[in-house]
Amino acid sequence: MSVPVACCVLLCHALIAPSAGEPVRTLAVDGRYVTLNGQAAFLAGQMAPSAGKTDSLEELQRIVDVMMLPFGMNLWIGGLGGIDYGAYNEVVNIERGLEREAGRHQYPWLRTGGGRTEFGGARFDLDRWDETYFTLLHQKVVLLNRLGIVPVIEVFSDHAIDVPLHWRGHPLHPANNANSLGLDSDSGMPGFWTDARALGYQDGFVRRLLGSLAGSCAIVSPLGEANRTPVGYMTRWLDVLEAHKTAHPGQMLVCVSGRSEVLDACATHPAVDLVDIYCYHEGRYDDPEVNVPDGPLGVRATVREAWERYGKPVTKLYHKYGYPYADPASPWADPATGTDGGGPPSAGPDALRALAEAGGAGFFFKMAWARDRGQHLRPDAWSVAMGEFLRSWVPLDEAD
Repeated sequence: MSVPVACCVLLCHALIAPSAGEPVRTLAVDGRYVTLNGQAAFLAGQMAPSAGKTDSLEELQRIVDVMMLPFGMNLWIGGLGGIDYGAYNEVVNIERGLEREAGRHQYPWLRTGGGRTEFGGARFDLDRWDETYFTLLHQKVVLLNRLGIVPVIEVFSDHAIDVPLHWRGHPLHPANNANSLGLDSDSGMPGFWTDARALGYQDGFVRRLLGSLAGSCAIVSPLGEANRTPVGYMTRWLDVLEAHKTAHPGQMLVCVSGRSEVLDACATHPAVDLVDIYCYHEGRYDDPEVNVPDGPLGVRATVREAWERYGKPVTKLYHKYGYPYADPASPWADPATGTDGGGPPSAGPDALRALAEAGGAGFFFKMAWARDRGQHLRPDAWSVAMGEFLRSWVPLDEAD
């Protein structure tokens, strides 16, 4: 996958919010919505997860210029921060004919540990940072802010350690580093959450990551899709983020995602600014029932329930059901990656409107491949539809 459309929104509350392209200087929360530069905004985006892994700032700016700014988009999600765990999964998919070639992978540690990882190449030395990772991340975030874009920064994820296919691609897997942590080779759980040395390396990573963000504005997703994460582990990192936010006011918002039972345990933490509902119902995120506007598990009901339950802005930062996956003519539709199925072409726009009408604060649509067969960036009808929606959006308390 490469780079799709990061559709982002920013429309006003009592004032007209900054137009796309105005530099992002401050982030905060006011009631149901995020504020950018002191003015309320509705955040929305669409992008492939690998989009942020480009090594080229020129390519990054081209994506923004072609795929985002013409449509009023301002939220970048995908490939920024985090510890990459997809390389082994990718090797398996290539062997099965499900993917064509290896993608880009960036890691915070140098591969100077000798031997060979589960997915090829030298092992990691967890005592040696790869400064290129942090320097490039800093440069990307600064560039995005200058262009009027709010980046979402990943930290950890249950998805990285919950199945062998992912765990075998993780740098902390015992076969992939030279530091002899003693973690289980079949599962990252529970050792990733409890082992003192593993936590020490994670702590170093978190603090180094936050250091690279200082002076810029970003939304941080510390736990990814938290479905099994222990409360103590979540609290550990939320405490660290709270201290960072205190030292750097107006620069960072924290968004937690997870099933409702997990959110119940962490959403009230003072570090948490946004609550994401994409896997709110028992961890389900691709099923039609949780992506359609109506019904007991639908977007409207879930946004309203989460707002009443937590009293913090509610987002849905993953929506995979529907267009362009259902459109075989779309440059993103690709049977080899399973992106040619899904709901009707209206599924994405319908869910977006339902979220906004229920008072939601942000929306993200997962896409697959934002290039045509000639490898040129090419927006499609969904980008245009998103742009039209964003131009007409008003906050819930002004909708009447």
